[in-house]
Amino acid sequence: MRFCSVMMRNKAVSITLLFFCFINGAAVGIPAKIRFSGLDISNDGKALFRVDSANGIHEESALFVSQLVDLSLKQLTAFPRNIDLLENGRMILVRNSFGWTRIPVAGGVPALFTEHPSFIERSNVSLSALKNAEVSKDGKWLVLLESVSAAYGNLALVNISSGAKTLVASHVEKSDRAFPVRWSPDSQSFIYERDRKLYYYQVAAPSHIEEQYRLIGEGSIACVVWETEGDFFYINGSTVRRIKGSEIFFRSMYRDFLEIGVQSGTLPFAFDPDFDEFYTAPDANALLISKANRTNRALFFYPLGAYRGTALPYLQLPELCSGVTTLWSSANIITIIAHNGTGQSVYRLNAAAESAFIPLASPGGMDNAALSPDGGRVILWGEKGAVLYDYSAWRRIQSISDAPVYDCVWLGDDFIIGDEKRIERIHINQDNSATRHLICLSSIDSVAFEAETNRILAQNNGKWFVTDGRRAWTELQDPVMRPTSLVSGRYRVYLEKQESGIYENLPMIRNITSVGTTPLIRIRDSSVFQGGAIALCFDVYDDATGLSHVLDALDFFNIKATFFLNGEGIRRYPEAARRIADAGHETASLFFAPLDLSTSRYIIDNNFIVRSLARNEDEFFAATGKELALLWHPPFYVASSKLREFALSAGYKTASRDVDPGDAVTMSEALRLGLPFRSASAMIENIMEKKRNASVIPVRLGLLEGGRDTYLYNRIFVLLDALINAGYSVVPVSKVAQ
Repeated sequence: MRFCSVMMRNKAVSITLLFFCFINGAAVGIPAKIRFSGLDISNDGKALFRVDSANGIHEESALFVSQLVDLSLKQLTAFPRNIDLLENGRMILVRNSFGWTRIPVAGGVPALFTEHPSFIERSNVSLSALKNAEVSKDGKWLVLLESVSAAYGNLALVNISSGAKTLVASHVEKSDRAFPVRWSPDSQSFIYERDRKLYYYQVAAPSHIEEQYRLIGEGSIACVVWETEGDFFYINGSTVRRIKGSEIFFRSMYRDFLEIGVQSGTLPFAFDPDFDEFYTAPDANALLISKANRTNRALFFYPLGAYRGTALPYLQLPELCSGVTTLWSSANIITIIAHNGTGQSVYRLNAAAESAFIPLASPGGMDNAALSPDGGRVILWGEKGAVLYDYSAWRRIQSISDAPVYDCVWLGDDFIIGDEKRIERIHINQDNSATRHLICLSSIDSVAFEAETNRILAQNNGKWFVTDGRRAWTELQDPVMRPTSLVSGRYRVYLEKQESGIYENLPMIRNITSVGTTPLIRIRDSSVFQGGAIALCFDVYDDATGLSHVLDALDFFNIKATFFLNGEGIRRYPEAARRIADAGHETASLFFAPLDLSTSRYIIDNNFIVRSLARNEDEFFAATGKELALLWHPPFYVASSKLREFALSAGYKTASRDVDPGDAVTMSEALRLGLPFRSASAMIENIMEKKRNASVIPVRLGLLEGGRDTYLYNRIFVLLDALINAGYSVVPVSKVAQ
């Protein structure tokens, strides 16, 4: 998901985010396995190989060269899952599942970003590498969330030029919907979230100022947005406050008897940071509130100053909208790109002259967008490629790429684009033609050593490029390739198949002149991977809140899970049932109504169970035209031998859970009944402690009467990442049910 204004480009994890890595989704929810190929050895003691993350999510690879004399590694390509500008635009930081590298904008081969672990150091791939940092606006600082457990990390400030690292806060929740840090426009301070409270941190301030004196107030990172002049807006409940960046230290020191900031407005509803978002106008005179409600989302234009329109603009987004990309120019032209999993809708509001949103033509397959600094053009990109638009007219200027594009960033009037083949800097000329400058290769089709020089040749999109491993890739006509070889005068290399662990094979080197065989890479200890299969299922009773986020996460990880659907939920949300079925997930029965079958209120016999299961089948077929799987569990997992027997007579297998996250316990129930109450992150920690091979872990969707401050489904990215990184395959319930 991208949120862009004319002065700000904020990378959020959505989590369209995004974001990602792993080759050839050959199996569902399988932890990434590493595969090596293209092994070749030169006569001067260098070895080339390509590495892919196999059986995972999306295609990604990297080319490496090794000096056999000391087994040192050098990465030669960089897959652009995420691109950030460093050093005021002189360098780029490329993040992908193999780690982080930096490359000069003028062109070069990747250099290891030593402040973050890389494939070279740990020889494994990681999704979290994409989501655990935020770069300052000037590219001189970085806030890094270093993992300490499944759900938590420590927040550290990194000086990019020196590598100096300072601990900011410990026990910070890992990123899901958004990274828990927001930098100020001048890069001198940032706001971060910890334990549902917001704090500020000034880069130049003495580090001994205790956290309690830097408290802003209650809330999550969704409650704050910086504006271009260095102030920020903070929403608490329904109150909108504007806080001057220059006064933040004074205000927070005396917050016990001084109000934090100045009240700028009062919303007609309470802002829920777990579901809602807001954006600010470039002139800071208006807000756009994105308000979630069950399966729907609406946008409200909220002026903070004088407003000339006759009515406040309001936009109801398509059902099950999973997120929005917002573009807001200095001319107060707002463009909304709404994503609902099956397509996108585009809307436009000229807040200076109109009082209603109007629909625009969708660019199709372009899920991300970034507005140029002057607000005149917008680059849109996604799986279908990238296009450049005239922003005001919403008219295509030209196509930039036909290949899947993973990230783009403006650099003055130019922009940097990273697609599956190359990373390029592009300048648009006055006649709208494009001048392209190669920064680095993203991937290679084939590779070889040059016959005379032993330089490295790579074929990319039908063209050949050359590098000596130190200088930038340059195009080469009529290359002369050295035949592939696995033997030199001193060494022999080969691929050794692995029967278990995270590696499908390993590149091995044997010193012919002495005794000894060793891997070309540093092997990660596979014992940390417990392995096995875990079934993750989602219970939809009478409320489908959270479904869009869950479907996005499952699609992101290429996982097919099980959804247990109650008849009441199907009747209320037929479109939700269709979306689940169309996504290919296993759909099972949660009975025709949310009844507690353990009470004496009902006559529970074979006929009642069989007819009720059949009724739910009919409800589901009427909504989707498809059949439910012959799998069920009683509402609230209240099961008995009789219920299993009755269901079996209708052909149904009864599922049971062996890990109860506790996500159905509300705060009021915990107080009244003395039940344990856990936050979503605490639930993830508990799940990772109790899970085992063939565990069935349920997650309940919807809002609960009695209230929760966090819901497990809003942390589903973190849970899935933890399970996969622990070596588990996430599968439907039918794959593990006895």
